[in-house]
Amino acid sequence: MMTPLRSMPIVLGLMMLLSFPDMSRAETTVVYPVQSGLISDGSCCSPYGYSNSTSATFSLTGCFSDPHYGCWNNRERGAWRWDLANALPENAVVTSAHIHWDHPDLCDAWSVYLWIDAGTQTLSSSYCQQIRNNPDQQYSEQTYYASTFSWALDESVMDEALSGGYLSLVNQIGSSGQGCLMHSLGTDGVRIVIEYDLETCEGDFNQNGEVDVDDLLTLISAYGLANEQYDLDGNGFINVNDVLLMLGYFGDSCG
Repeated sequence: MMTPLRSMPIVLGLMMLLSFPDMSRAETTVVYPVQSGLISDGSCCSPYGYSNSTSATFSLTGCFSDPHYGCWNNRERGAWRWDLANALPENAVVTSAHIHWDHPDLCDAWSVYLWIDAGTQTLSSSYCQQIRNNPDQQYSEQTYYASTFSWALDESVMDEALSGGYLSLVNQIGSSGQGCLMHSLGTDGVRIVIEYDLETCEGDFNQNGEVDVDDLLTLISAYGLANEQYDLDGNGFINVNDVLLMLGYFGDSCG
């Protein structure tokens, strides 16, 4: 018959096995555009002439429209496209996603529109017009007075973009001839910031998505040592309780 003292490690191990759930680690990634350009047209009521641009900043101007005198001034909008195909690891679970942009100076922005699309086409005049006419997500008549701003992306739009690999944006700032200078490219340019949880589980030391023989060998190599990295029961040492926990986790898939 097993004595109470000798059975204690097994009891502790079983208790730990029940109390340690799968873990997750919060991560953030920033995705910069693979294509950018301006939509400019001398007739500001129908600005569909897209052209690629590698300019570091865009001057997004407005125009004036009047029922009696028609349209004048040149309207310029910006457009960007991101490749999201390999932006996240396979075991990532997105918790939030935002489009961020910055202005060199304070911008009194009004009549701000965003048209967002998760299509796979490259930016062109026809595709930018399609985005405006039938976007997956839209912000209309927004205003702000700031040098930086962000816009939340719908979960369904991000799911589609991550699945298809791409996300595109057409934006408008200002009206009645006013507009704003904004960073287009570079670290302060128009970018997507994605926050996600990287699903891991106890015992997956090499973070390959499963608890396997390599993780078990890693634990055994540290047996008897004070080691917080591979300590599964939280007592600061690698002992029999950790081995029992590892055996319980063995074969688990993470994520």
